[in-house]
Amino acid sequence: MKQLSLLLACAAFTHAQAQITINSNHLPNDGDLLFARAATFLTDVNLEDTGPNHTWNFGFDVLEAGALNAGTECVGLGSLSLVDQVIFNNPFFNPDYDSDFGVGTELIDNPIITIEDAYQIYKNSGGVYAITGIVATVSGVPLASQYNDRDIIYDLPLTYPGSGNSHSVLALEVPTLAYYGTDQYRDYIVDGWGTINIYDQSFDVLRVKSHVTGFDSVFVSFNGFEFGLPLPKDITTYQWISTEYKVPILEIISDAGGFGGGQLQVQTADIYQPSSIEELQKNTLVVFPNPAENTITLSQNGWVEIFNMQGQQVWSGKVAENQSIDISPFASGVYSLRLRREAIETTSRFVKK
Repeated sequence: MKQLSLLLACAAFTHAQAQITINSNHLPNDGDLLFARAATFLTDVNLEDTGPNHTWNFGFDVLEAGALNAGTECVGLGSLSLVDQVIFNNPFFNPDYDSDFGVGTELIDNPIITIEDAYQIYKNSGGVYAITGIVATVSGVPLASQYNDRDIIYDLPLTYPGSGNSHSVLALEVPTLAYYGTDQYRDYIVDGWGTINIYDQSFDVLRVKSHVTGFDSVFVSFNGFEFGLPLPKDITTYQWISTEYKVPILEIISDAGGFGGGQLQVQTADIYQPSSIEELQKNTLVVFPNPAENTITLSQNGWVEIFNMQGQQVWSGKVAENQSIDISPFASGVYSLRLRREAIETTSRFVKK
């Protein structure tokens, strides 16, 4: 009996120390709304400190929590044009590029040409989490382009040890007018697993380091002349990924490319918890004015759904903090409001005069 108890105890200890595995359902997909909070380092950190069964400490003495973003929407591909559907939403045409959702992105812009409604197209199926291409409107012309080889962010399932690489080239071109292109190499390595202690919380994670090098280019044609230049990129990203949030628990991006160089961006999942009554009050959802006649304003950001008293949804959309919502078309009455962030759902009510 003692031997059996000892074996069970050892088995429990081994399980507790086992690494996690990241599958497609742990990563963003169609319909998700992703939130991240900016953070600032308060001290120097050795970003190469990693390994198996490792512990990383990012407490309040290391990180200072900043603002929460307004949320990144993973948009379904059903709204794409028929041509774009053939390119990115067709399992029979080219299964490797049969994608799952799009995320709004900002491409290089300049005063001569405009690039609008740009979306990176993601595939989270078929054993990869990858960017398959881009759709955008360039100088008023809707364009779509696949990468010649998918930009594979992770091969799935993701586990330790693991690594991968890809070389991706893409071009969006309006002949005789404008050209946007990118040519990049990405390599990643799962270089650790263990526990991250952050903001007085702990999460089981995989640590992933990736490196992207290459060029983004914009060229415009004017009176027979071509203007533009390639902009180098050299980006190293450190991520601590869990099975509990669809964005990394912690992500650190070091951008050494471009003309500025040396930029550091730090963000966490929406895990920060207020530590005082004052902070808690700041995070309470307030709808004002209430009652309201033409607009309401929310004290928090997130994905908002508004319902009438019959339970019918009358409005939905992404809202930034202190952004107004036009309710003038609504009939007079009482409405319920639901605000969602990745792991938080808050409800409230207001009266339309």
